Amino acid sequence: MFGASGNLAYWARGTRTYGLRPVLGRARGFWELQWIIAGGARPERDEAGFAPGAPPCLYVSHPDSSHGWTDDGAGESEVFVLHFRSVPPELAARVAPARTLVVKLAAAERRAALVRLEEAWALAGAGDARLGLKLDQVLVETALLVLGRSAPAAPADLPADRVERVLHWVEENLGENPSVDDMARAAGVSSAHLRRLFAEAGRPAPRAELARLKMEAARRCLLAGWKLERVAEYLGFSEASAFSRAFSAASGCSPRVWRARERSL
Repeated sequence: MFGASGNLAYWARGTRTYGLRPVLGRARGFWELQWIIAGGARPERDEAGFAPGAPPCLYVSHPDSSHGWTDDGAGESEVFVLHFRSVPPELAARVAPARTLVVKLAAAERRAALVRLEEAWALAGAGDARLGLKLDQVLVETALLVLGRSAPAAPADLPADRVERVLHWVEENLGENPSVDDMARAAGVSSAHLRRLFAEAGRPAPRAELARLKMEAARRCLLAGWKLERVAEYLGFSEASAFSRAFSAASGCSPRVWRARERSL
């Protein structure tokens, strides 16, 4: 929901006396980001091993997290709290369900967060259309801050992901008439290993996928008005007749018939 202020469900700022007026524990149902700019405000929860942070700090709570807010006696805390319907997946992956993540803020990080939050607050007050983008900026910078604390190990490079990258490479290099061996070199594997990757990803063999991408490109070229000779040369066919035979086998009709039919629709 990038650029949409509708991603924000609730926000508030100011001085809070959670010790005198606690926020009762319940599941918020949204991603809660609460910056404790100053004071001792902290989540009140039964989570084993949960340790609140010292201000300034940021608490990021999962939508399933059931917690309240408290403070010491009559202590006052300066807070900024936002509830979002969704957050970047990289941030979501770092917050376990029903948990709250504590992020200690250095002085520079506190200042940077305040600048962004104040900018967003001002845009909201002015009814500025840029508010959604500014809130996205807050979320992205928060995600970068959280991930920068202790970057997780790189996720496993799944066969499906590697296959998608290879196919994207093919689409970007069709004009070079790539072969299956070229696809393997682009993936940094042998041709045999490439075939195994495609099989593990549940995809047709590399040669079949290469042929499919060529025919998809051929259809785009035909609709763009290219002559058959130019399409054949672009896609690496020896001559227009060879391209026509391949196209007819894949599409059930000749390139000219296919183009005429598509343009009549």
